[in-house]
Amino acid sequence: MELREQLAERMARPQRHRLLQGYPAVPAMVRAVPEGDRRGQPGLVRQIDGAVIDQAYAQAQRSLLRLSPSVPGLTVDQQAQVEKARARAAATVAEGDRSTEPLFEVDRSRGLIIGVIPHTQCVPRQEACGFCTFPHDAAHEGQRGQMVDAVAAELDQLGAHPSLQGREVEAIYLGGGTANLSSTDQVSQLLRILDLRFNIRDAELTLEGVPAFFDHWLSSHLKNLAKQPVAQRRISLGIQTFDPGFLLQMGRERFGDAKLVKKLVAKARGLELTTSGDLLYGLPGQTAAQMDADVEDAIACGLDQICLYNLVLFEGLGTPWSKDPALLAKCEPPESLLEHWLRLSERLRREGYRQNTVTNFEREEVGHRRFRYEVASFSPDRYDALGVGPLSLSTFLDLPRGRGLKLLRRKDLGRPAWSGEDLAFEYDADDLRRLFVVRSLAKVNLELSTYARIFGRSLTEDFGPALQALTAAGLVQLDPQTLALTPTGAFYSDAVVGLLAADGRRPGAGLHTRDLLADRPMAAAYYAMG
Repeated sequence: MELREQLAERMARPQRHRLLQGYPAVPAMVRAVPEGDRRGQPGLVRQIDGAVIDQAYAQAQRSLLRLSPSVPGLTVDQQAQVEKARARAAATVAEGDRSTEPLFEVDRSRGLIIGVIPHTQCVPRQEACGFCTFPHDAAHEGQRGQMVDAVAAELDQLGAHPSLQGREVEAIYLGGGTANLSSTDQVSQLLRILDLRFNIRDAELTLEGVPAFFDHWLSSHLKNLAKQPVAQRRISLGIQTFDPGFLLQMGRERFGDAKLVKKLVAKARGLELTTSGDLLYGLPGQTAAQMDADVEDAIACGLDQICLYNLVLFEGLGTPWSKDPALLAKCEPPESLLEHWLRLSERLRREGYRQNTVTNFEREEVGHRRFRYEVASFSPDRYDALGVGPLSLSTFLDLPRGRGLKLLRRKDLGRPAWSGEDLAFEYDADDLRRLFVVRSLAKVNLELSTYARIFGRSLTEDFGPALQALTAAGLVQLDPQTLALTPTGAFYSDAVVGLLAADGRRPGAGLHTRDLLADRPMAAAYYAMG
């Protein structure tokens, strides 16, 4: 199939924001460590430099050194137990060390961003709001505390790695699930570890959550953020829509309306906190007038940043709404959603919001308080990313050597990161070129000179045919200095990424969103950690 035909086929599919996930998407990733852990013993653990550590072998070696074959004063039974322990350790050592060498050396001079998912709990009256693709738990205070403790222990452990300890952090994002469902003490617990293990004094700090939990229930979150020892502080509000009918359908009718969001923006501004809000459009049966009203309400609230996402909904996705034929029948095709996107995004521009990424629009007067975490996450030439907690993503790159590693944490925090069923992807030089292009385009444009400097080649040398097809379709503009998404290309960014990143060389594990949704979080899995 020719590239233009491939592109047309991709544009006809739901646009799933794969560009925001980064290259590669989950289906192309594989197990982080080989299968075959020794039963009942510590297993293999992946490191951020790509090395694999055989914990059982290392433990067995230590045991042989510690357990003397003859210890005076032991009873016969005690001596027999020592001999059995030595025999087990010797057998493990005899099997050999399954550790592997690092793939690259982590560059501490690169910038670093840290994303922390404290827990997976949320509290809508409908399962996962019906549309959410993030696996979740029902709210339970005791279990939530156990989860946060597990994540804190993991953060402390990872932060002690020589490649991470003391590194300067550009931005921190506490999100995933309903992060502000955590107590202020739990948030402070995580931030104390971050401050202990890293240099966060010049960092941006974001706490994500639903509006209501920033107000009367956990109102101290705003004040708690304001006093944290970082340079910049933000809250990210999961608004989705202001429409009462859709909020009721989502089970979010108590999460906050426009009046509450406007109040929170004023309170946050008084504490010098930046405010951001997420909006969905293209909800099942949503009219153009309802979409316009949501954007107008968001503008009127005075939000510093407004993020626009089209609803991802199709049969087989795995979300509750995707299993409802009546709701699927109300969804508009991509070409109709494009018209809404162009209208809504242009309205934000007229109001003085500048598009900094595919989905993020910021007031021009935000200035130095712009959303640093997102921009840095789309700058793989300059930043590494550490993810901590269930379903977190990490990426560490060695661009000069043409190597890198992407890691995905699964739900079981009872195992060390990254082991067991966790996933990984090893980048080679060709992969890094794809990664750079698709991640950089999330900022709407990329500099051709930066690509040439890093890879020693021109962008058109490596992606010429795909760029021609994308240009002909009106999705990108290419001039001597930059490659930029057009407004239409921003909507079809999933199709753009698919064409630029297409690579059938290495099949992955084939996992999809529906598989991660089925990977239900079990509270007991968190208890063994730390």
